[in-house]
Amino acid sequence: MSSSELDVLQAAFREAGGRWSTFIIWAKDRFTLGRADYQRQYEPTLYGWAEGAQRHWCGDRDQGDVWLIKKPARNDLPPTMKPVELVERAIRNPSRPGEVVLDAFGGSGTTLIAAEKAARAARLIELDPKYVDVIVRRWQDWTGELAYREPDGALLEGARADRLAISGEPLTMGYALRGLYLLRACKPCSARMEFSVGSPV
Repeated sequence: MSSSELDVLQAAFREAGGRWSTFIIWAKDRFTLGRADYQRQYEPTLYGWAEGAQRHWCGDRDQGDVWLIKKPARNDLPPTMKPVELVERAIRNPSRPGEVVLDAFGGSGTTLIAAEKAARAARLIELDPKYVDVIVRRWQDWTGELAYREPDGALLEGARADRLAISGEPLTMGYALRGLYLLRACKPCSARMEFSVGSPV
């Protein structure tokens, strides 16, 4: 995210009932070349919680707000992919094992892998079937297990997720990944989102 967009992010966070606390700065080992006078080599992340809710902290107290973590190597995954280490740290600090982590922009599935490493349950939403495929494949490669589709239990053995669509193209489809759920919002989308997932396996 560009620093010029931070005001918009803070305003949206407050409007949604969030209490902003600080920014965590991801300091990358290298920058991405662009047209700016100075090439940005960091990424800010807003940290906060729901207004009126009790803040919960599980991390060590010796952590700073600048995290020096290497940027992932270039590959066929989305260009904005975050390192698993970065997301895992962000998940571990304010949550307990078994608690649910939501990522409304599933992308490459980094949150799914980080949540599993941190013993948290993950709920992901991804609109683009191409990235749903990336998430499922990445999870299967990482765990050595097979994902299956909710609610019919069809295994996703190398098949593309969009080819396994349930007839009638429901609003959402869930893919169970050993108790972690990947939710793909299917087209056409409506203002109302329904999540059709079963109990963890």
